[in-house]
Amino acid sequence: MRKKILTVAAGLAGVLCLTAVRCDSAEAAGTSGGKGSDRKTITVGFSQIGAESEWRTANTKSIKDSASKADITLKFSDAQQKQENQIKAIRSFIAQKVDVIAFSPVVETGWEPVLREAKAARIPVILSDRNVDVKDDSLWVSFMGSDFVEEGRRAAKWLVA
Repeated sequence: MRKKILTVAAGLAGVLCLTAVRCDSAEAAGTSGGKGSDRKTITVGFSQIGAESEWRTANTKSIKDSASKADITLKFSDAQQKQENQIKAIRSFIAQKVDVIAFSPVVETGWEPVLREAKAARIPVILSDRNVDVKDDSLWVSFMGSDFVEEGRRAAKWLVA
């Protein structure tokens, strides 16, 4: 049951995030974003860690389904648990001039150069599920994931209460 709740929550977060990006872009373009409008279709490049677990597989399906429902073009890349594959995918998304890049980093470090490239290309980056360790937090615009330290604090407070 907990897996289902987490999967639904992740899916909803993805839909909300992608919808917010779409609405903001439509407003910036001066269009309503409604059916029949001449708004630009949003293209999102997403690099997934891989398919190492049922949760990750469900997360991938949720992202793909949410993008489809929101009429967002999704460029998807499976990194197969390798940072170098994610970096190649992000560089490919930059070259394709996607509107937004999102990824679940396979490791915390080593992202600064490619994130600087995305920032220089004026492509916002969203981190999903895992955070990165970079000196310049302006290299990414949003993080969708858990704060495990805060979850631990809350659990400890509940246990001693």
